[in-house]
Amino acid sequence: MSMAPNMYTDRIAKLVQLSRERHVFSFTRFDWVDDISESDWWVSPELLTIYGTPYYEQASEQQRKLLSKWECINLFSLNVTGEQELIAGVAELLHTPLLKEANDYLHHFIDEENQHMWYFAKFCENYAGKIYGNKKLQLTELKLDPRLAVLVRFAQIFIFEEVGHYYNLKIALDERVHPFIREINEAHRNDESRHITFGRALLARLADGITTDYAPEVLQQVSTHLRKYVQVTIESLYNPAMYRDAGFASGMAVRSALLSDRNRQEFHSRELLKKVLALLADTHLLKEETSFEPAYQS
Repeated sequence: MSMAPNMYTDRIAKLVQLSRERHVFSFTRFDWVDDISESDWWVSPELLTIYGTPYYEQASEQQRKLLSKWECINLFSLNVTGEQELIAGVAELLHTPLLKEANDYLHHFIDEENQHMWYFAKFCENYAGKIYGNKKLQLTELKLDPRLAVLVRFAQIFIFEEVGHYYNLKIALDERVHPFIREINEAHRNDESRHITFGRALLARLADGITTDYAPEVLQQVSTHLRKYVQVTIESLYNPAMYRDAGFASGMAVRSALLSDRNRQEFHSRELLKKVLALLADTHLLKEETSFEPAYQS
């Protein structure tokens, strides 16, 4: 998979144009509701992390809906902490030679992510009174040249955004979910679709030729790192605090059981991560494997 220079610059120019035409000031865009009932669905029932397991079958609809509240808060909290990290990482790369052609778009990118971080944090504080902490595993820093360092940074951004985009799209279209939550997901989906398009273009451009430019052992290091990052991203969806808040006896026990559940692992590889793994394999950033079944750590 590769992208010619003129195609890349044309794509960036189009994204800048769309960002300007579709810019919405998020600080005033929403009509914030006073309250969201715990008897409403906050995420689609099929998107609950217990779906397809005995925990789902054993839970009452009331408990499923309560868990949907806390899973929503966890997803939005991950966006707060993830986008904070993302903004800092992208800001470091502004005006660097490798990203010169994308510089204008990256300013739009940061502006939009800052607004997302604000409304996700406000939502969590307004309707749950807290933002969940995100104890992301500190992955060992790779010693890479500038090109590979940028590739890894934006591959991580792509993984984070593509996983979030999956949930945004499904929830925004589900009429069972509270309308305001659908509105938040739809707003985020609209901006993130451009960010994902940019990520795909950038990865294709910078990854072109890496199999001849770098030794296999260097690319294996990159692949191992990104697989660990995918694993950490998936594990972050299974926050033990949300199970405790939903009334389950042991959050850690539920998390451990779910992460080792075959149905959940199949959902990750066949549904949630399908586009992520395909792009990273096409750009040779992941060593190709038949499936993604990490050894989860509880």
